[in-house]
Amino acid sequence: MSKKSKNKRRKILALLVSAALIVTGMAACGSSSDTSSSSSASGKLTKFNIGHLPATGHILYFIAYEEGFFKDEGLDVTLTQYNNNTEELAALEAGKLDVAPINATNLIKYIGEGHEVTSIGGVMSDGHALVVDPSVVKGLKEKDYHKNLKLLKGKTIVLQANSTYDVEFRIALKEAGLDLDKDVNIVTADSGTDAYNALKSKDVDAAAVYAPFRQKAIDEGYVPLIYCDEIDYFDHPICCRDVALSKKVKENPETYEAFTRAMIRAGEFLENDHEGSIKDALKYLDIDKDILTKDIYNHSINNPDPDEAKTVTLYKAMKELGYIDKDFDVTKSVNNDIYVSALDSLIKENPDNKYYKSLKKYHKTAVYKK
Repeated sequence: MSKKSKNKRRKILALLVSAALIVTGMAACGSSSDTSSSSSASGKLTKFNIGHLPATGHILYFIAYEEGFFKDEGLDVTLTQYNNNTEELAALEAGKLDVAPINATNLIKYIGEGHEVTSIGGVMSDGHALVVDPSVVKGLKEKDYHKNLKLLKGKTIVLQANSTYDVEFRIALKEAGLDLDKDVNIVTADSGTDAYNALKSKDVDAAAVYAPFRQKAIDEGYVPLIYCDEIDYFDHPICCRDVALSKKVKENPETYEAFTRAMIRAGEFLENDHEGSIKDALKYLDIDKDILTKDIYNHSINNPDPDEAKTVTLYKAMKELGYIDKDFDVTKSVNNDIYVSALDSLIKENPDNKYYKSLKKYHKTAVYKK
């Protein structure tokens, strides 16, 4: 790395370390207290604790809670907001949570480290974009710059460490023929907030951002060079997974099936009632309604399928990048049975439901074929 590149890297690192901005839109209304689906616990309901982050991608939890799906399925749910996956993992292992949305890269890392956790469903996929300063594409038509990652040669890119989109866009850069050590200057940020804030620096040319920062950046004039769902390697990469302790899943399959039924019903509601879905989410997320709508219904998927096959794809990508230094069978930590049982029971009750049938068709491709 040249002396000039090293000096630029130091500048960016200094910016990221000092970034303490709290961006409007990331606060959730339930941040200081828990929310229970039953004000007075009924003896017929099973208490069930779910963690979440102040993230738009976790909308299925908000819908299932607000529309009464959890309660319909016999669960007395408490939603508790956390700041990151590390906190959620600690809460799971301490018995404070029954389910937490863990991003897929962290999930795979945790499995490799020996944590006995299991993925039972999907929370979200896609949702990320690599945005660039307008100067990077100045004078070019969209057809000439869209997905043209070679434009980033010699540029400084900020990626959030240990995130799914860190893996996604490193793979995309490699697939474009760029050497990650020689052709681009990658600087890692500790959080999505820091990555978004780094765009304000004149020394930063691009950054990977997730919702709601994705739409905020675009509205501010930054240009989406590529969305993660456009990376051929992944074919719509997975992100957060519904994660539980393996022991709890084995001991209480009926309870987790009830949870999964509620999540599938929330997915159908999200697809068919846009206005109602956004209204539910806005009770938890202090985000502009238009931004939230664009984030949820563009380049984002909230499929409740465990997506075993794409979990393996991400595992292989992490191996390729050197993020994992040992081999292990990640499929042993993905439970398809609970999802299939939940979906089949819903189809039996609603045999003509198009959404349920589409999930059944999708699941055939989502099981990893060894």
